[in-house]
Formats: sequence, structure tokens, C-alpha cells
Amino acid sequence: MTLARSALVLLLGGLSVLCWGLSLRMAGAHAHSGLWPLFAMWSVMMVRMMVPVEAPLLLRLPVRQVLPWLGAYLAPWMVFSLAAAALQARLHHAGGGVAAALLIVAGGMQLSPWKRSCLERCSAIPAAGFSAGLRAGALSVLSCGLLMLIPLVTGMSPLPMVLLTLFCLLERAVPRVSTVAGVGLAGWGALFLAL
Repeated sequence: MTLARSALVLLLGGLSVLCWGLSLRMAGAHAHSGLWPLFAMWSVMMVRMMVPVEAPLLLRLPVRQVLPWLGAYLAPWMVFSLAAAALQARLHHAGGGVAAALLIVAGGMQLSPWKRSCLERCSAIPAAGFSAGLRAGALSVLSCGLLMLIPLVTGMSPLPMVLLTLFCLLERAVPRVSTVAGVGLAGWGALFLAL
């Protein structure tokens, strides 16, 4: 491994660790804050969850293309973070019916042809270039955005976030796990409604 490639591994690993630490600290402090602190929390969360998922691709890119691609990829996730923060601020007093609806819709997305199409398109995007990173980020939000809202249901607990990150890594390698997750999420939502 070249020196530049080793530095890249350290950079990506350090960024992930930093964002995990920050988001764990921020999740408790900003659980009921205003829009901008919530946006900061969600932004850090998305970086910490998405960088490990994209690391295998990033490590195959020429080193000089990694940061532009990653910046472009994360841009749609920052837009998502703003929307998620606004949703969290509005749902602060919402009941279990909203949580159930979110889980059922997320489960339905996992079972849909749209989800499979997004995963296939993500795999087919050319690796290099700013526009490729932007397109990959947009497809990633379309594919995984509803899943990333599950921390709203679990109270921003660390374990579900770790499991979501691991699931996204697994889903890239074995797309069929989307079906299992879809059934599980829909069942979880139905259980919320029944209680």
C-alpha cells in the first residue's frame, strides 16, 4: 500500500471515528433542540454512517479524486439532514402512530422495485468524477433515506445506528437482505399499531 493510500485509509477511519464520537455526544444534548442544532447532529450522523458504507469504493478511486467525490456524495445527505432535522422538530410531540407509519413505509420501500432499481443504479455509476459522486449520493438518499429516519423511532439510541450502518454495508454486498429488512420493519410498525 502506498503512502498516499495509507493516509487515505487513516483519513476515512479518523473521519468516521470523529463523527461517531460527535454524534453520540450530540444525540443526547440536541434531542429536543431547535432546527440548526438538530441539523448539525443529523449531518454528523449521516457522515458517520455513510463514509464506512462508501469506503470500499473510495479506496478504489485514485487518491486525488476521493475528496471531491466524497464531498459531492455527501451533499444530498446534507439536504436530507436538514429535512430530517425539520421532521424531528415537528414530531417531538407526535404519538406512536407516526412511528408505526414511518416503520411501515420504510419496510414497504425495502420491498419495492424502486429500492432494487436504486441499488442497481448505485452499482452502475462510474466511480470517478464530481457528478458521479453527486448522482451516487442522490441515489443513496432515495434508496436509504427512510431507513436513516429509524433513529427517530428508537430515540436516537446508538445501537440501532450501528446496526443501520452494518445493514447498509451488507445490503451493498447482498441486495436480497432488503426483503428481510422490509418484512421486519413492516412487522415492527404493525406491532406499534397493535400496542
